[in-house]
Amino acid sequence: KNITNLATQVTSLQSVLSNKQQRGAFGQGRMEMIIQDGLPKGTYEFQRTLSNNTRPDCAIHFPDQRPLIIDAKFPLEGVTAFRDAKTDDERNVAGKLLRQSISRHIADIAGKYLLPGETQELALMFVPSESIYAELHDQFDDMIQRAFRSKVVIVSPSLLMLAIQVIQQIHRDAKMREGARARGD
Repeated sequence: KNITNLATQVTSLQSVLSNKQQRGAFGQGRMEMIIQDGLPKGTYEFQRTLSNNTRPDCAIHFPDQRPLIIDAKFPLEGVTAFRDAKTDDERNVAGKLLRQSISRHIADIAGKYLLPGETQELALMFVPSESIYAELHDQFDDMIQRAFRSKVVIVSPSLLMLAIQVIQQIHRDAKMREGARARGD
């Protein structure tokens, strides 16, 4: 009975992940849960409209009033094609297509969401799967480096959790400084 239930759940997850819109919603939902679990309300906004009328998935407020932008991307099709390639030629073609897809995501995030004076100087591209992130890092380090040069940091769920902890500390430090200034320290 348990195996049947598990098989049903896996089949259900596969159908969700095979639909691009549902996959996007899954990635965004995973990102939102991590942020909501780690940061107090009022320190972030989902789907905030920026001055150029773009709407990133998330904007995390910083004490300097410039938000850190996070956008979720889930390049499952490209990674799956790369993993499933049977020949070197298929693998090369799949790798090239995956590089193009990741490059497009990087360019979109950098072009739309890195607004001098309005947003932080870097943005995060959230990949909602540790295994896909590991595959990108392992097989496509050139894309990780390209993203970094474009001021886009690709993060997995565990790296996003770590970033959220750093952001929590930034907010705590800002409150302590504010409190010290109010007391005249």
